[in-house]
Amino acid sequence: MLVSGLFFTAHGAFVQFAAGRFGLGELMLYRSLFIVLALVLYARAAGLVLRTPHWRDHLLRSIAGVVSMLLFFACLAQAPLATAVTLNYTSPLFLALITALLLRERVGPAAVAAVAIGFAGVAALLQPWVEDSPLGPGLFGLAGGAIAALAYLGIRRLGAAGEPEWRTVFYFALLGLVSGIAALPFTGVTPVRLSDVPVLVGIGACALAAQLAMTSAYSRGATLVVATLSYSGVLFAGLYDLLAAGTAPDATGWLGMALIVGAGLLTVLARRAPAPAATLAGSMPPSTGAASTESPGTTKAPSR
Repeated sequence: MLVSGLFFTAHGAFVQFAAGRFGLGELMLYRSLFIVLALVLYARAAGLVLRTPHWRDHLLRSIAGVVSMLLFFACLAQAPLATAVTLNYTSPLFLALITALLLRERVGPAAVAAVAIGFAGVAALLQPWVEDSPLGPGLFGLAGGAIAALAYLGIRRLGAAGEPEWRTVFYFALLGLVSGIAALPFTGVTPVRLSDVPVLVGIGACALAAQLAMTSAYSRGATLVVATLSYSGVLFAGLYDLLAAGTAPDATGWLGMALIVGAGLLTVLARRAPAPAATLAGSMPPSTGAASTESPGTTKAPSR
């Protein structure tokens, strides 16, 4: 999970760097193209079948994942990496709200407290009362976290249907590829220079590596420990901003990040399921996705 956190941070840094030259649709296209090609080669080598009987569930999950990822990219293009990554981790808070308000699942006082603490952390991180607050891009990141929660519900449904994780990742990337191509007539095509290739490959390679490392962590480790370590992405992003970008948050911002992380961990404790440990792929930290047998309130890194 620590390796996954490092690759997820590198993925965000590559996207942030490339966003100054490429549009959001183009970034989605190049990210998805790498993952689709890699998984097609993997499926062929392993003799696996790409067809699925659950295409409707894949479509709904993938739509939520693509929209969430584009919002995450929009936040990354305008806000510090640590801010965007931390807001991406608000999806467990929205999951708690969705399961309580829409699915009518019982929510205990610990989960209610987690939601309150988490959104207090969001306020501290974005600081809307400050003149140069990153409120605008922060709202993109917050909306991405909310829609990622819907993607996780789709992941849960696919997991219950027995759909393999790699196929969930494949269809998510496939829709991202199609969406990126469809956007080109409206956004235009940026000529790819030779110097752009390492960055664009880095986006896809780091995304896939983060997903593979995360899958391994959840399939082998204790779910609670792994879910806790998933928040290493927030720490790595903060260190990147501090050491490389020079845009580290102030004391109030760090407090907000700590509150969001603490709230996410509280949701893990409040909604921890006694079922076998879940496995995850395609989630990146999120918006990210794969199958899971975990309760929907369990924190997993964003599925994008």
